[in-house]
Amino acid sequence: MENKPKKFIDFIITQKCTYSCKYCSQSKSETKNKNIANKKTIDSFLNFIKNLEKDWEITITGGEAILHPNFYEIISEIKKLNFKINLITNFSFSLEIYRKVFDILDSSLNRYDISFHLDEIVNFEQTLYKLEKFINLKPQNTKTTFLIPIYNIDDKKEKQIEKIIKIAKKYNINYDFQHIRFLNTYSKIKSKEEKYLNKEKPNKTFSHLCFAGKYSFVIYEDGEAYRCYSSRLLKSNSLGNINNKDFKLSNKPMPCLHSYCTCPKPKLYGQITSTKKPLQTLILNIRNIFYSPALIFKKRDIIVAKIKQKLN
Repeated sequence: MENKPKKFIDFIITQKCTYSCKYCSQSKSETKNKNIANKKTIDSFLNFIKNLEKDWEITITGGEAILHPNFYEIISEIKKLNFKINLITNFSFSLEIYRKVFDILDSSLNRYDISFHLDEIVNFEQTLYKLEKFINLKPQNTKTTFLIPIYNIDDKKEKQIEKIIKIAKKYNINYDFQHIRFLNTYSKIKSKEEKYLNKEKPNKTFSHLCFAGKYSFVIYEDGEAYRCYSSRLLKSNSLGNINNKDFKLSNKPMPCLHSYCTCPKPKLYGQITSTKKPLQTLILNIRNIFYSPALIFKKRDIIVAKIKQKLN
């Protein structure tokens, strides 16, 4: 018998970012999307989670979430509702900014992960110095993982990665190498990247029942909600808009409509089951084909950006 999955929400409150990574999962190096969640969307989100059980983990992300003009108010309101909060940062801000986050959330801050985008870091040695200060500042029970995207690795980046790992081991902090994905497929692993990434093909998830949509979902800055990050262009995976009456979570697990999951969270949180539903998957994909022209038109900027991103 499979264990009950852990529950989580990822709320992308802004597409603004201090970086412009070529491999950005939101394709911000190719698009002009600098949108933020407005007051209506934030209020709708807060009203929705009021009725949730407190075992849901809530991740506030972006873009770079700190850039939202109401970032501190948002995390303060979530704290008042007694939820544990997860944050992710590219670590481009001053220690005083992070200190303020720690002061506001204290023990409500479940984890604060750092993503090291090596191409964008201007002063690497200064970043390492700030990193050790950050580790000593954060609340004692706040977990941290160093996220290291593996992209066009050269000798310089290898040395930088070694220094990050050295600090991680010094403070007993987890680190994770991230395989870059484009258009819901993983990038080809180059020779210098082999030692960081698992060369084995990921397990296929197509037609496997998954609790994403019931026990986890993603909300974008415009209020649109989806089962997972991979499902933004599939009608059958839309949960509606949190601002409207059409927003609704699934009442049961639904089959995965992708060849394999390109986001680590569903597997990590136990969302994906071993049960397959090929007939149901076929029916849902036929439904997606029917809606494809409208979806392609609606999300044409995202599709074009992803294609450009992959070609580059």
